[in-house]
Amino acid sequence: MREYDHFVECPGCGLKLHHRHLPLLENYKASGECYEKFSELSGYTISKQDLNFIHQHVIDTYAAQHSGNGMKPITTAFSLIGLYYAIEKGFNGRQVQRVHMLLSRKKYQWKEFEAPDKSAYALTVLDVLRQKPGESRDQMIRKWMMDVWESWEHQHDRVKEICQTLLK
Repeated sequence: MREYDHFVECPGCGLKLHHRHLPLLENYKASGECYEKFSELSGYTISKQDLNFIHQHVIDTYAAQHSGNGMKPITTAFSLIGLYYAIEKGFNGRQVQRVHMLLSRKKYQWKEFEAPDKSAYALTVLDVLRQKPGESRDQMIRKWMMDVWESWEHQHDRVKEICQTLLK
């Protein structure tokens, strides 16, 4: 067996992890191994029980980075809108969660978003997990968010237009 046969590359972010033959996920363009890392990070962020609810940012960042494979257009839209409000408007996770709740009450025909190529991403969930829990990891979450948001630059105007239309 060749050395590279021992690794699987995530189709969403390009992260290479030891291949444990976990199934690809439905509704996420992610390897099972990559999603397992997301679950590990989610455990960390949800257990923080912080007032700013950083967990929402992790959910939005991962979903945007792994958009595709049957993901509903509304999921991609909400993740990009969450990143827009977090990065461009300075919203914390609780505030982004409120935006999501307001949007969920609106009637809107959500259309597909063309995702960037996985090579556009400089950071992955593993880069976040490699940081020591606490301030270092939380800062890396912020860098990961910005990397993913910047990778979707070709959709920024569309995201802003949707927000202006639905959240007047």
